[in-house]
Amino acid sequence: MGQLRPVRSEERTATVLSMPDEESLPILDEAGVRDQLLAFARDLNRIYHKERARAEELEHTLHELEESYFATVKTLAFVVEARDAHTRSHLSRAHDYAVALAQRVKPELADDRVFRYGFLLHDIGKVGIPDHILRKPSPLTREEWEVMQTHPILGGQMLGPIRFLQRAIPIVECHGEEIPLAARIFSVVDTFDAMTSDRPYRRALSVDEAVHEILAAGGTQLDPAIAEAFAALCRERSGAWPIAHGTTDVD
Repeated sequence: MGQLRPVRSEERTATVLSMPDEESLPILDEAGVRDQLLAFARDLNRIYHKERARAEELEHTLHELEESYFATVKTLAFVVEARDAHTRSHLSRAHDYAVALAQRVKPELADDRVFRYGFLLHDIGKVGIPDHILRKPSPLTREEWEVMQTHPILGGQMLGPIRFLQRAIPIVECHGEEIPLAARIFSVVDTFDAMTSDRPYRRALSVDEAVHEILAAGGTQLDPAIAEAFAALCRERSGAWPIAHGTTDVD
C-alpha cells in the first residue's frame, strides 16, 4: 500500500489514498502501520497550523477592510454635516437612537454594520441640494420643499456605485410601498431628532411633546408598532438621551 498523505496547494487541501493492485500491496507490521499514521498526523498538523495562520491573516485583513469602510462612511457623513449646519450632531444622535430602538425591535439588526452605515448616510443626498434651499433660515416654499424632498433619491443614486453600501440604499431612500424595517425605524428616530432640535423658525419640542407627536403619526406617516416601541424606550431612558435642545420630561 502506498503512503496516505495530504496533497497541498495554495488554493486548497485534499487527502489522497493511493491503492496499488493487490499483488504489489506490502504487508505492514504493527510498527509500520504506526509509522504511517504518525507521518500522516504530522502532515495534518503542519497543514492545520498553516491554514490557521492563513485564516488569522484573512481575519486581520477583513477587520482592516471593515475599518476602512467605516472611515469612508464617516468621511461621507462629515461632508453632509459640513454643508448643513442643522445636520451637525444630528447624524450621530439619530444613529444612537436608531441602534437603541433596533436593539428593542430586532436585536440582530443593531449588530449589522450596513444598517449603521445607512443611518449615518441617510442625508448624503443633501450635498446635491442648492445652498439657498439647504441653508434657508426660514420655512421653505412648496417648490423649495419639493426640491428638498429629492435628497433621498439623490442619496440612493450617489451610493449606487459603492458596492459595500448596496444594502444601505433602502435606508437612505426610505420610500416605496414595502419600506424595510431599518427604514421604518429610522423614520421614527429621524422625526424625533428633528422635533427636539431648534430651528431658526421654531423652538425645539420637549421629549414629551415629540413622543406625543410621534404616537399621533403612528399608522399614517410612521409605523405604529415602531412608534410605540420608541415611546417606551424614551420613557425608560428619560434624561439619558443626547438631546439637541429641549427637556427630557417624558411621563
